[in-house]
Amino acid sequence: MIRTALLICVCASLAACAKPSTNSCEARADAMLDLSFGAFDQGPDGWRSLDGSLACPDSAPEVLAEYRHRHRDALSRPNISLLTWHEAQMRAAQGDDQRTAVRLMREAAFAGEPDWQRLYREGSIAFMEGDRSRLMAARDELAGLPRDPMLKGLNGSEVEWPPNLDVLDGLISCFGKPYSVAYVCRPAP
Repeated sequence: MIRTALLICVCASLAACAKPSTNSCEARADAMLDLSFGAFDQGPDGWRSLDGSLACPDSAPEVLAEYRHRHRDALSRPNISLLTWHEAQMRAAQGDDQRTAVRLMREAAFAGEPDWQRLYREGSIAFMEGDRSRLMAARDELAGLPRDPMLKGLNGSEVEWPPNLDVLDGLISCFGKPYSVAYVCRPAP
Protein backbone atom coordinates (compact mmCIF):
# COMPACT_ATOMS: atom_id res chain seq x y z
CA MET A 1 0.00 0.00 0.00
CA ILE A 2 2.76 2.44 0.95
CA ARG A 3 4.71 1.42 -2.16
CA THR A 4 1.65 2.13 -4.35
CA ALA A 5 1.07 5.53 -2.74
CA LEU A 6 4.74 6.42 -3.17
CA LEU A 7 4.65 5.33 -6.82
CA ILE A 8 1.56 7.49 -7.44
CA CYS A 9 3.29 10.52 -5.85
CA VAL A 10 6.45 10.02 -7.92
CA CYS A 11 4.46 9.62 -11.16
CA ALA A 12 2.39 12.72 -10.41
CA SER A 13 5.55 14.72 -9.70
CA LEU A 14 7.20 13.55 -12.91
CA ALA A 15 4.10 14.32 -14.93
CA ALA A 16 4.04 17.86 -13.56
CA CYS A 17 7.69 18.36 -14.55
CA ALA A 18 7.46 16.71 -17.94
CA LYS A 19 5.95 19.61 -19.83
CA PRO A 20 5.61 23.22 -18.75
CA SER A 21 2.07 24.43 -18.46
CA THR A 22 0.97 26.52 -21.40
CA ASN A 23 -1.31 28.34 -19.00
CA SER A 24 1.65 29.47 -16.87
CA CYS A 25 3.32 30.95 -19.96
CA GLU A 26 0.08 32.66 -20.95
CA ALA A 27 -0.42 33.99 -17.43
CA ARG A 28 3.10 35.42 -17.33
CA ALA A 29 2.62 37.00 -20.76
CA ASP A 30 -0.76 38.48 -19.81
CA ALA A 31 0.73 40.01 -16.66
CA MET A 32 3.60 41.51 -18.67
CA LEU A 33 1.25 43.19 -21.09
CA ASP A 34 -0.08 45.40 -18.28
CA LEU A 35 3.38 46.66 -17.21
CA SER A 36 4.66 50.17 -17.86
CA PHE A 37 7.11 50.44 -20.76
CA GLY A 38 10.11 50.71 -18.41
CA ALA A 39 9.06 47.68 -16.36
CA PHE A 40 8.22 45.68 -19.48
CA ASP A 41 11.51 46.47 -21.22
CA GLN A 42 13.99 46.54 -18.33
CA GLY A 43 12.27 45.11 -15.25
CA PRO A 44 12.81 41.64 -13.79
CA ASP A 45 9.25 40.62 -14.66
CA GLY A 46 9.35 42.03 -18.20
CA TRP A 47 9.91 40.36 -21.55
CA ARG A 48 13.60 39.68 -20.88
CA SER A 49 12.61 37.12 -18.25
CA LEU A 50 11.25 35.03 -21.15
CA ASP A 51 14.47 35.23 -23.18
CA GLY A 52 16.11 31.86 -22.69
CA SER A 53 13.29 30.64 -20.47
CA LEU A 54 13.05 26.87 -20.53
CA ALA A 55 9.40 27.05 -19.49
CA CYS A 56 8.36 29.50 -22.24
CA PRO A 57 11.08 29.32 -24.91
CA ASP A 58 9.09 30.79 -27.80
CA SER A 59 7.11 33.44 -25.94
CA ALA A 60 9.40 36.49 -26.07
CA PRO A 61 8.83 37.56 -29.70
CA GLU A 62 5.07 37.10 -29.43
CA VAL A 63 4.89 39.06 -26.17
CA LEU A 64 6.99 41.87 -27.67
CA ALA A 65 4.70 42.08 -30.70
CA GLU A 66 1.55 42.04 -28.58
CA TYR A 67 2.85 44.69 -26.16
CA ARG A 68 3.76 46.94 -29.08
CA HIS A 69 0.31 46.43 -30.60
CA ARG A 70 -1.63 47.04 -27.37
CA HIS A 71 0.32 50.14 -26.36
CA ARG A 72 1.05 51.64 -29.80
CA ASP A 73 -0.88 54.84 -29.09
CA ALA A 74 0.98 55.50 -25.83
CA LEU A 75 4.52 54.52 -26.91
CA SER A 76 7.01 56.97 -28.40
CA ARG A 77 8.48 56.15 -31.80
CA PRO A 78 11.90 55.31 -30.26
CA ASN A 79 10.21 52.89 -27.82
CA ILE A 80 8.25 51.23 -30.62
CA SER A 81 11.53 50.95 -32.52
CA LEU A 82 13.26 49.34 -29.53
CA LEU A 83 10.51 46.75 -29.06
CA THR A 84 10.47 46.00 -32.80
CA TRP A 85 14.25 45.58 -32.73
CA HIS A 86 14.13 43.17 -29.80
CA GLU A 87 11.38 41.14 -31.45
CA ALA A 88 13.55 40.90 -34.57
CA GLN A 89 16.52 39.75 -32.50
CA MET A 90 14.46 37.11 -30.70
CA ARG A 91 13.06 35.80 -33.98
CA ALA A 92 16.54 35.69 -35.51
CA ALA A 93 17.97 33.93 -32.45
CA GLN A 94 15.21 31.32 -32.54
CA GLY A 95 15.98 30.62 -36.19
CA ASP A 96 12.63 31.90 -37.45
CA ASP A 97 12.31 32.91 -41.07
CA GLN A 98 15.28 35.24 -41.53
CA ARG A 99 13.28 37.44 -43.90
CA THR A 100 10.85 38.18 -41.08
CA ALA A 101 13.69 39.11 -38.73
CA VAL A 102 15.31 41.36 -41.36
CA ARG A 103 11.96 42.99 -42.17
CA LEU A 104 11.45 43.78 -38.48
CA MET A 105 15.01 45.09 -38.18
CA ARG A 106 14.29 47.47 -41.05
CA GLU A 107 10.96 48.50 -39.50
CA ALA A 108 12.84 49.49 -36.35
CA ALA A 109 14.36 52.49 -38.17
CA PHE A 110 12.94 55.91 -37.35
CA ALA A 111 13.60 59.47 -38.44
CA GLY A 112 16.20 61.16 -36.28
CA GLU A 113 17.59 57.98 -34.78
CA PRO A 114 21.21 58.25 -33.61
CA ASP A 115 23.92 57.28 -36.11
CA TRP A 116 25.26 54.59 -33.76
CA GLN A 117 21.85 52.91 -33.69
CA ARG A 118 21.44 53.10 -37.48
CA LEU A 119 24.92 51.62 -38.06
CA TYR A 120 24.34 48.82 -35.55
CA ARG A 121 21.08 47.96 -37.32
CA GLU A 122 22.71 48.13 -40.78
CA GLY A 123 25.55 45.86 -39.64
CA SER A 124 23.11 43.37 -38.12
CA ILE A 125 21.03 43.28 -41.30
CA ALA A 126 24.17 42.80 -43.38
CA PHE A 127 25.09 39.82 -41.18
CA MET A 128 21.61 38.34 -41.58
CA GLU A 129 21.83 38.77 -45.35
CA GLY A 130 25.30 37.23 -45.50
CA ASP A 131 26.99 40.44 -46.70
CA ARG A 132 30.33 40.56 -44.92
CA SER A 133 31.58 43.68 -46.73
CA ARG A 134 28.49 45.70 -45.67
CA LEU A 135 28.87 44.37 -42.13
CA MET A 136 32.53 45.45 -42.05
CA ALA A 137 31.68 48.89 -43.47
CA ALA A 138 28.98 49.46 -40.83
CA ARG A 139 31.35 48.30 -38.10
CA ASP A 140 34.16 50.59 -39.25
CA GLU A 141 31.84 53.59 -39.54
CA LEU A 142 30.42 52.87 -36.08
CA ALA A 143 33.94 52.65 -34.62
CA GLY A 144 34.79 56.06 -36.10
CA LEU A 145 31.82 57.98 -34.67
CA PRO A 146 32.60 60.75 -32.18
CA ARG A 147 31.27 60.15 -28.66
CA ASP A 148 27.72 61.32 -28.04
CA PRO A 149 27.90 63.27 -24.75
CA MET A 150 24.12 63.01 -24.29
CA LEU A 151 24.06 59.19 -24.29
CA LYS A 152 23.86 57.85 -20.74
CA GLY A 153 23.06 54.50 -19.16
CA LEU A 154 19.84 53.80 -17.26
CA ASN A 155 21.32 55.14 -14.02
CA GLY A 156 23.05 58.11 -15.68
CA SER A 157 26.38 56.31 -15.97
CA GLU A 158 28.72 56.54 -18.93
CA VAL A 159 27.94 54.16 -21.79
CA GLU A 160 30.75 52.23 -23.44
CA TRP A 161 31.41 53.99 -26.72
CA PRO A 162 30.41 53.23 -29.34
CA PRO A 163 27.44 51.13 -28.26
CA ASN A 164 27.21 47.63 -29.72
CA LEU A 165 30.61 47.72 -31.42
CA ASP A 166 31.39 44.50 -29.55
CA VAL A 167 28.25 42.91 -31.01
CA LEU A 168 29.27 43.78 -34.58
CA ASP A 169 32.79 42.51 -33.85
CA GLY A 170 31.23 39.23 -32.71
CA LEU A 171 29.07 39.00 -35.82
CA ILE A 172 32.24 39.44 -37.88
CA SER A 173 34.19 36.88 -35.82
CA CYS A 174 31.45 34.30 -36.22
CA PHE A 175 30.27 35.29 -39.68
CA GLY A 176 28.30 32.51 -41.34
CA LYS A 177 27.12 30.99 -38.07
CA PRO A 178 23.54 31.27 -36.80
CA TYR A 179 22.60 34.64 -35.32
CA SER A 180 22.09 33.05 -31.88
CA VAL A 181 25.73 31.92 -31.89
CA ALA A 182 27.25 34.99 -33.53
CA TYR A 183 25.40 37.46 -31.29
CA VAL A 184 27.24 36.16 -28.21
CA CYS A 185 30.52 35.59 -30.06
CA ARG A 186 32.19 38.70 -28.68
CA PRO A 187 35.88 39.36 -28.22
CA ALA A 188 37.19 39.17 -24.67
CA PRO A 189 37.48 42.63 -23.05
